[in-house]
Amino acid sequence: METNSLKDTLNSQLPFEILELPHSSNEESEKFIKNLLIKTLPSSDVKNLTGDLKWKFLLDKLSIQKTKTGYKKKKTFLTRKQRQSLDLLKLPKEGWNYKQLENLRHMWRGYMKENLDLVNKAPTCTDPDWLPFSTVIAKSELIGAELTVVSSKVPSLIRIRGTVVLETKMTFQVVTPDSKLKCLIKDESVFEFHLGNMRFTVFGKYLSTKPSERSVKKIKTLMIPDL
Repeated sequence: METNSLKDTLNSQLPFEILELPHSSNEESEKFIKNLLIKTLPSSDVKNLTGDLKWKFLLDKLSIQKTKTGYKKKKTFLTRKQRQSLDLLKLPKEGWNYKQLENLRHMWRGYMKENLDLVNKAPTCTDPDWLPFSTVIAKSELIGAELTVVSSKVPSLIRIRGTVVLETKMTFQVVTPDSKLKCLIKDESVFEFHLGNMRFTVFGKYLSTKPSERSVKKIKTLMIPDL
């Protein structure tokens, strides 16, 4: 009720005797306004009147809504345990068709030729372009590549050939020509792939990083194989 009566008073027309007052100085006007506020405002507001007059007249209660700045939420990713519980790290062992992966292999060959800017031949290890060339190979996506194990500390892996369908930090999962899913250990093996008439040999030891991190990770300029 007090709020409604205060609003009515504020919205009502000024009394006639006030409108007919002669023009007065700033000091007289401020004194008059202050006396008027003391008479009309509640006693609780009169205590702070002197300080409030320096800024603005608090004649009505206004609710100020603070705008939320809104912090950007960090992107959340599934942890390895969460991915493992959802079977995102597993591929079905059966139902593969090697021939149906030909489009994937074709796309990967085109991607690598464009990525390496290959024309007719690749640079040798004595060429000045060898270091950036080998770095690009080490950072490239390998899903779709046709890899062959040419050397390994695990004898059963030697000569296995297949199309990469999944890469993890330590393994390649490939589909062999007889449409079987095989798991190849990176750290223990040396791999080979072909682009046209060019043959490339890659030491798996230097690919033992997460695929998502390998593209931004610094590559060692001096890599000594132990196989």
